[in-house]
Amino acid sequence: MRRQTLSMIPALCVALAACGFGWIMTTRTAARATAQTGWRTVSAQGLSFQIPEGSRGPYRRPGSPWSATEYGRSFGGTLRIAQETPQGNLQPALRNWFQLPGPLDRVLTYPVNGQSAQARPVTAFGPSGHFLLRNGKVLQAVLVFDLDGSRYWIQLRTGNPSPESLAGFHRVLLSLRGPEGQPPDPALTRELAAAEAELAPGLVDRHRWPSQLLFLVPVAGILLAAGAQFGVARWSGRAPKESGAWASQYLETPIEVCLGYRFQRRWFDAAVAVLGGRLVLYTFGTPLLTVPLAALAGKVEARTGWFGSLFLELSLQGGQEFHKQRLFYRYLAGNLKLRLYSRDPGRLRAALGA
Repeated sequence: MRRQTLSMIPALCVALAACGFGWIMTTRTAARATAQTGWRTVSAQGLSFQIPEGSRGPYRRPGSPWSATEYGRSFGGTLRIAQETPQGNLQPALRNWFQLPGPLDRVLTYPVNGQSAQARPVTAFGPSGHFLLRNGKVLQAVLVFDLDGSRYWIQLRTGNPSPESLAGFHRVLLSLRGPEGQPPDPALTRELAAAEAELAPGLVDRHRWPSQLLFLVPVAGILLAAGAQFGVARWSGRAPKESGAWASQYLETPIEVCLGYRFQRRWFDAAVAVLGGRLVLYTFGTPLLTVPLAALAGKVEARTGWFGSLFLELSLQGGQEFHKQRLFYRYLAGNLKLRLYSRDPGRLRAALGA
């Protein structure tokens, strides 16, 4: 494998690990800050309730017949509180809005646009509807109820469809207070707990990687790419197919090779054989380069590599012949440098007669 790659892989992995560690520490610091500051009480559309301290807003959304207030960065999404003057009974409206297959008198699990949806009758400030709908990676959790002549729609739309996000939304619902300060029916606590325990498959992602571990994805990609390159290099440097090579004076496989010309460097793995007065380099089992040993007289030097290992550097100034990839190598005229990173450079040098 290329020595540049060997040095870059640990450097990139260390850099990514450092970034991931910094992300983890930043996230944990933010989480501790949130835990210390806790939740804050806000008022919107005539209701009061609690939201996480880090939520942004309020953002007013006037409209007709609904008017709404939104808070961003709530449980990885947007918390919306909307209010309208009802034009009819709640049950027909819910059946129309949420495409219910029947009356909301029991838990309903049904498909909407090919994805899971679940509806549940609950008691907020009277008969109410609790809905969970999935749209791709987005979860919508909604509570709809009537109170003091108004109809309220409270919704969390989040790209983090986890049990924790749903539990956070339910905490908001349990903190609701009406225009007169009245709390929701005590039965709502039990009903929301049942909604979390009896989720239909596919509504939330129960097994999600912590976001702090996402930095492992590029690390894994780098390691997979390095593994693939290592496998190709080993395959490139396998034993040659020519029967004469087995009777050679010297045969080593695989061996790392660097072919240099001016400011160009090409690294690859090959099999190296010395036979019949020639140095032969094989790639993928067939000859790539042949150099007469006579052309190497006085042109073989032992040098030290980046990691302290010895290698042989051969100066090729004519006489060499490329057997394949000629279209590329025909441009490499003049003085070429061939580096052979042998595991036994002394024995290879002796075989070259240098």
